[in-house]
Amino acid sequence: MKKTITLFLLFIGLHSYSQKQANFWYFGQGAGVDFNFTPPKALTDGELYTLEGCSTFSDADGNLLFYSDGRKVWNKNHIVMNYTNGNPGDNLLGDSSATQSGMIIPKPSTEDIYYLFTVTDNNSANGFNVYTIDMSLDGGNGELIDEDGDGEFFTELQSLNWSEKVAAVKGQECNTFWVVTVNGNDFYSYKVDRTGVNTTPVISPITTNIENRGYLKLSPDGTKLAVASQGDRVAILYDFNNLTGEVINDETYVIENFSGDGEPYGV
Repeated sequence: MKKTITLFLLFIGLHSYSQKQANFWYFGQGAGVDFNFTPPKALTDGELYTLEGCSTFSDADGNLLFYSDGRKVWNKNHIVMNYTNGNPGDNLLGDSSATQSGMIIPKPSTEDIYYLFTVTDNNSANGFNVYTIDMSLDGGNGELIDEDGDGEFFTELQSLNWSEKVAAVKGQECNTFWVVTVNGNDFYSYKVDRTGVNTTPVISPITTNIENRGYLKLSPDGTKLAVASQGDRVAILYDFNNLTGEVINDETYVIENFSGDGEPYGV
């Protein structure tokens, strides 16, 4: 039986945001946790059923806003959120079989706008995309909007086959985030600020060709990046520049040749 190994725990990615935005977690086969209680409270009301990636976001007071497996997005009432054209948001271009299929960050300097980044399974050609959610719509339940007015409800950041990895961290500049993904031996960093998502990435070439499966995580202080390359049985720690978005090709710590049938996956 194949085993996967959780290698590093650089805290939970959402803890790099402020206040209580990570207080609700929905994950796995209908599982959930509410961290607004001490001890945390188990939840069974979620609609999410996935073996891999998912993301949940709350407001600054710890109230659930929405969650996604990269394919569907559910509002706080556990109902599939609509596009502004009335169609249900159940056809997003992520994949519930992708390692990090959906990742949510708020748009800086706004109260209601959020970005949902999706990656797909490595056997799909849907690429790397971003959706915009406006929580002021549908009576505070949110809707997926066409933010740039181009007639599409998503922006394609990268096309064709793409890796299953995406993570984010606050930037060194005030009111900025860096959203990072990797494909092959290049990291791609997208800056998000009050104007939105900059679709031109900072590209950082590296030595190792990173395999599609396995997590990518950034440390909360934005100085380190860890990546698991499952199929290659390698996990690597890099330095990250949270001012410029560059991944430093130093491979400061490499674990390889996992014994037996173990492969690095979780970070």
